[in-house]
Amino acid sequence: MNKTAVILLFGLIFSLMPVDDPGGFFINLGPAQQMIESLLQQRSEQMFFCAFTLAFGLLHLILFLFSPASKGNLYYSIFLLFYTAAIFADIQSGYIARDPESIFFYLRLHRMLIPFTSIFCLRFIYAVFYDKCPRQFPAFVILMLSVWVVISLYPVEHFDVFVILNLLVQLEIVRVITVAILRKKDGAWILAAGYLLLGFFGAYDTLLDLGIMAPLNQVTNAYYFGLAGLVVAMSVYLARDFARSAQRLLRQERRIQEETLARELAEAENRRKTEEFEAARQLQLSMLPQCLNDIPGLDICFHMESATEIGGDYYDYSLADDGALTIAIGDATGHGMKAGTMVSIVKGLFITHSPITDMPGFFRKCARAIKQMRLGNLYMALMLVTIKDRELTASAAGMPPVYIRRGKTGAVETLLMKGMPLGGPLFDNYQVRKAKLFPGDTVLLMSDGFPELFNDQKEMLDYPRVEAIFREAGEKSATGIVRHLCDAGIKWANGRPPDDDITFVVVKIRTDSGLSDGC
Repeated sequence: MNKTAVILLFGLIFSLMPVDDPGGFFINLGPAQQMIESLLQQRSEQMFFCAFTLAFGLLHLILFLFSPASKGNLYYSIFLLFYTAAIFADIQSGYIARDPESIFFYLRLHRMLIPFTSIFCLRFIYAVFYDKCPRQFPAFVILMLSVWVVISLYPVEHFDVFVILNLLVQLEIVRVITVAILRKKDGAWILAAGYLLLGFFGAYDTLLDLGIMAPLNQVTNAYYFGLAGLVVAMSVYLARDFARSAQRLLRQERRIQEETLARELAEAENRRKTEEFEAARQLQLSMLPQCLNDIPGLDICFHMESATEIGGDYYDYSLADDGALTIAIGDATGHGMKAGTMVSIVKGLFITHSPITDMPGFFRKCARAIKQMRLGNLYMALMLVTIKDRELTASAAGMPPVYIRRGKTGAVETLLMKGMPLGGPLFDNYQVRKAKLFPGDTVLLMSDGFPELFNDQKEMLDYPRVEAIFREAGEKSATGIVRHLCDAGIKWANGRPPDDDITFVVVKIRTDSGLSDGC
């Protein structure tokens, strides 16, 4: 439908709506029985339409009390309550009251009530179709209240002023509804149908007043039937909107319940996984040696810091009957459950093959065993170091170098051994390096998590800095050296969490024959 045509149609309908009589008096002459029947009919119409609008007004007031967010119900109920009182006063003054004082009283009462019906009807329409009340509404209120003062003081002489302003209000309502229809606002056609019905019966009354047509079925005041149609249309719209709002609330509540349930299930699953991870972590830690302080002449400290609940680093030791100490330190690819599984496998192999006299042979056995398990892209870097009679023998499969700080000079020597991690495609050519140890010397074994530690500027610590840190801490005990390394790592990371596990094994050759301080 063309926008201009819709607006003109509504304007034509409302231009035909009847207005109240501006004043004067009338005399009815006829048989007494006919006069009584007419009076009873007017009383019946008064009671019916007043009860009708009052019932709808109270109903929507109750709906507003149950749903305060629905402002449309509030303004609609206030509009109907004012209209109920206005209908009562209008019929009372025009048809029922007989003495001049009563007629004038109800006429003035009607004039005092009718402006508020226009104000709250317009406010209801705004509440239905606008999120915020438009800026023109206060102007309509001020004008209507000004007219209210005038027609309250002069209920007969200046009622036409209200008629003109009320026409402007009705045209504004027509505009809002028309725009809503053109914008395909849901349910706008219901209110439009109500106003069309009101306009139809208003046009009927106008034709009767002009003498153009005779009453149909003795209906001489059809305006109130049109009003009843408008009241029903407004109520249907609000009830429909209320029902849809209730459905939206139910869907929202159901969604919240589902989200709450999903969150609770996720929290329960996270707790379960956390408990499982913690149990696995405790199991892994139980497999690692906690302290080694009963070997004369050696001060030894182990330390591991996992990046996740389950680390992929590994350290262990075995002590042969001839006094040879073999230390193993390893690093599985990644971390988490898979890395923890690889650690468990390697620990089992280390225990079952100790004492280890052939390090390359042990690496080859481990590599073949891991390959046969078909663990996919899961590898294990591993280093073995044996100390016997102050001689160090080392071999490595993909591990960082061994650092030896000489106690006499403070210089740091590096033993780098090439070799692929266990489980890879190549498992041969593992190198063996040896070095003499003297009192005061310190040996540092570590995983690559420490030299590959990044700071908040995404700079890597790297091996030269590790060597310098180790050199400056060489005079301390094994435990003190580990603490110094850890503090240096914390300072370097500057709050950035580690990406990989960090493991240290520090062995210091004591200058006396006492036992190790342990860690």
